Amino acid sequence: MNEYVMYFTMFSLMIGALSSLKLCFHRNTSNVLIGEGLMAIIIATFLVVLSQAFNIPFADTVALFIIVAGPVGTLAFSMVMRKGDKNK
Repeated sequence: MNEYVMYFTMFSLMIGALSSLKLCFHRNTSNVLIGEGLMAIIIATFLVVLSQAFNIPFADTVALFIIVAGPVGTLAFSMVMRKGDKNK
């Protein structure tokens, strides 16, 4: 992998992580869920880039787990929040 492409990709992922963190700290529940899902995808992509650049064999497996666990956690959180709204 070209060194400049790797640096640009990491810089772009950091900018995306900052924007998803901004979404996570809004009061609106939907923005928090969107930010959490986006952060999971960004972290998994960052791990895949690192594993390709530095030959880390287990990082792909961890990235796959994050890709699966991120949306599942988002769905579980939204179900809990939905049940909380019905009780009021």
